Amino acid sequence: MPEIYVIVSAKRSPFGRYLGSLSQTEPLDVAVHVAKAALTAPGADITDEIDQIFVGNCIPSSFESGSVSGRQIGLKLGRDVFTTTLDTACCSPLTGLRMALWGMRLGELESALIIGVESMSRVPHFSRELRTGVRIGEVRLPDPIYPITYPGYNPVSVDASDGAEKYGISKRMLDTFALGSHLKWAHAMRAGKFEDEVVPIKVRKGRSEYIFSEDEMPRPDTSLALIERLPLVFGSKTTTAGNAPGLNDGASAMVAMTEKKAKSLGLPILGTIIDQAGETDMPYGISWIPAMSIKKVLDRNGMSIDDMDLIEINEAFAAMPLVSTKILAGGDEKRWYELIAKTNVNGGAVAIGHPVGASGLRIAMALTYELRRRGGGLGVAAICGGLTQGEAIIIRVP
Repeated sequence: MPEIYVIVSAKRSPFGRYLGSLSQTEPLDVAVHVAKAALTAPGADITDEIDQIFVGNCIPSSFESGSVSGRQIGLKLGRDVFTTTLDTACCSPLTGLRMALWGMRLGELESALIIGVESMSRVPHFSRELRTGVRIGEVRLPDPIYPITYPGYNPVSVDASDGAEKYGISKRMLDTFALGSHLKWAHAMRAGKFEDEVVPIKVRKGRSEYIFSEDEMPRPDTSLALIERLPLVFGSKTTTAGNAPGLNDGASAMVAMTEKKAKSLGLPILGTIIDQAGETDMPYGISWIPAMSIKKVLDRNGMSIDDMDLIEINEAFAAMPLVSTKILAGGDEKRWYELIAKTNVNGGAVAIGHPVGASGLRIAMALTYELRRRGGGLGVAAICGGLTQGEAIIIRVP
């Protein structure tokens, strides 16, 4: 009988806006705080039960020392086990989870702690000129996150806009979906739906010290008219600050185990990981790679998108869930709208924020907790990463 792999704990910090509540806190400390919460959430401290740690992060220059950030986190947690720090852009923590599953399937691991962390507020401007000295002329200090791009390629905002155009999705629809993200977040917030996943954290901002406990990016009081008036960015045709997430700070953590290990420890099981898959396509295809990743993992398990009760597709831009659900609907408009209705039901990154190294685990835990609130079911979560890599995961909650 094949081994079963389960999620026993999942937590995240509130996500901070750019230069907001988390901007003066070391990302290492945010990651450690959230990981400790995940390790104690099952009702007992399971730190000593962790066989390996995987940490996803996209921009290591935000750390005081950007090398082996994961190992630094593991040591601060008091767990001296092999730790892998990896970067597959926004896919990073889900790639870490997939690597943990590899280890469990090989029989090398029974449990793993997976962490995703990003502090976009603390990304420094940089110069390669100062190492050898500048004898004359100006010193340039490029900003690696403005815009987010890769040498030789378009800014990701342009790729998102071009993908929306390719699939006939108008700016009005992008803006409307973005507004819906804020409104859905507000409704979920009022219902207390984020209490399962969000871990408050003490922060310092200027001279103030306070408990940060709520995502600070959402703007539920905005309107479609306000969103539509925002200017286009970086030469894109439809992308604005209104239908894209911000530059954000935050961390997420998850503990995965074999079902046998979890049961032997008497731990609660939040959900079962049915399967996970990574996929790639042409470097400008970020808007449709979630659909390709979802299709790959569903096909491999003999499932259809119609079998899924809920869908999470990271809103790296509003284009991603709209383009990807349209592809998954196979050109059937009625079916497309049905898929949209069960996608990101409590809001997504346009509202919540997108600390790029942390979002992959956020969408997986959001899916798991919402399935539990609904009494169980099947769901799929997917995320795109820069230069078009994608990760998708199927989760079942009994």
